[in-house]
Parts: sequence; structure tokens; C-alpha cells
Amino acid sequence: MLSLMQAMLEDVPIGLLLVDVTGAPLWFNNEAVHVCAVWKHGEAAAAALRADKKSITLPAPVWASCQTVLDAWSRGNPAHPVTNLTDHERGLHAHIHLQIFPTERGKRAPKPAFYIRLDYRRPRGDRNRPLSADSVTLLARLSHQEREVAMRLREGLSTAEIAVELRRSPLTVKTHMSSIYRKLGVGSGKRVAALLNR
Repeated sequence: MLSLMQAMLEDVPIGLLLVDVTGAPLWFNNEAVHVCAVWKHGEAAAAALRADKKSITLPAPVWASCQTVLDAWSRGNPAHPVTNLTDHERGLHAHIHLQIFPTERGKRAPKPAFYIRLDYRRPRGDRNRPLSADSVTLLARLSHQEREVAMRLREGLSTAEIAVELRRSPLTVKTHMSSIYRKLGVGSGKRVAALLNR
């Protein structure tokens, strides 16, 4: 059951991390690797990088926010502190929660760790922004209907939002997305967006 849950969490479109108080990762999914790369290197560089699933480092602003949360808890705040960090211009969001893991009675003090959710969504409303020559070349590989879906992935729309906007069923949109991923050699809508926003 645990391995099934881990497999499911690998595919969610939100970065999930569990990090100890020294900044060492305890667990993270693939999307967390990508969002951290975008935060640290920018969209174009992150799309070009081959993210290494074996290692991840938190972006400096996220780690600084973690330290602020830990300091608040250390000063005796009875609640588990939570904070949010947003880079609106780049569509990057972090929700940081200090999680206290209880230990057995009579043993060591509870161990704090950070549970972090990372979300990467390009700001909406940039559909008319010019495409680069590389993006046009990539779009030329797609059918007309696939291009319509890809352009909405470029904006950060979800499958349901694309289905509503294009007046197609979510299943049809997912079929187009699968074809787009195969033709462009990527594994997610966020990768499509990164390629088309270069």
C-alpha cells in the first residue's frame, strides 16, 4: 500500500517535499525537482536541464522561509507555523509547514521537519505573447487540435480548464496531451509549458 501511495504522489502536478531542519531532503517527488530547478535557474534553463531525481536542493528563498518558520516555533509558538512564499512574476508558489513528528513516550524530544508544497503555474493571460522560433518548430510537429491544447498548456491551464475552453471532453484533451508528450519527448504539461515559453 505504501509503495502504491508513493507511486501516486510521484505523478501529482504539485511538488511535494519533506525536508529535515538541516535542509536535507527526506522525501520528494519528480515535480519538486522540476519546480526547484525553475526557481533556481529559470524556466528556460530548467527545461534544458536533466533533473537528477537523486538530489535536490531548496531554492534560497524557500530555505530562508523555512528558517523563519523554525525560528517562530523555537520561540514557543504553540501552533505548527505555516508560511507561504510567492514569486508572482514567474508563477512560483511555496507552502511551508513545520511538521512535528511525535516520538515514543520517554524517548527523545519530537523531531521537527518541513512539509513543503511547491506549485509552478505561469501567469495567465499571455496567450498572445510571441512564440520563439524554437517554439514554432516544436508546434509544427503537432496536429491543429494538439496545438490548441499545447498553447493552453503553455498558459498553465489544467486538463479540466482546457476541456471547458475548447468544448471537448477531458478524455479527449488527455488523449491529445499524451500525443503531445510523445511527439515533444516530455512527460508533463509543465514541461510543454517550459518548452513553449522559451
